[in-house]
Amino acid sequence: VWDDSNLRWQPGAGGGGGIGLGSRTTKSASTASLADQAIGNTSVIGAFKCYAVLKIQVDEAAWVRVYTDSASRTADASRLETADPAPGAGVVVETITTGASTVLISPAVYGFNNENPVTDVIPIAVKNKSGGTATITVTLTLLQLEA
Repeated sequence: VWDDSNLRWQPGAGGGGGIGLGSRTTKSASTASLADQAIGNTSVIGAFKCYAVLKIQVDEAAWVRVYTDSASRTADASRLETADPAPGAGVVVETITTGASTVLISPAVYGFNNENPVTDVIPIAVKNKSGGTATITVTLTLLQLEA
């Protein structure tokens, strides 16, 4: 925003209508109760249309896959943990943990909703790797990139 009193640009400050930078936030979703090695689908509702993923946190050992849309999640459902997703498969990021942990996504990964129309929902698939039946909560640390 241009600051007339100081004759210089100010990053998102002042009374000139600047929006400024957003702050990182966390958004969570939980699966239904899953048997060990079972996969459940869930979605982070009220997230963002476009975002950067900074961290993925789980409360149990899990394989977490984040997608651009539910069709990509369905198409990727039979992929093995040891196989990389095909280019353009709609997989934003995935992590595998051996217990409750937070995975730092470094560098951050850009993701977006590819539904038509675009929504603020992030589709996720979660495989329970805890060794027992569990409900798994996934918490994403995100930075909003689109209003």
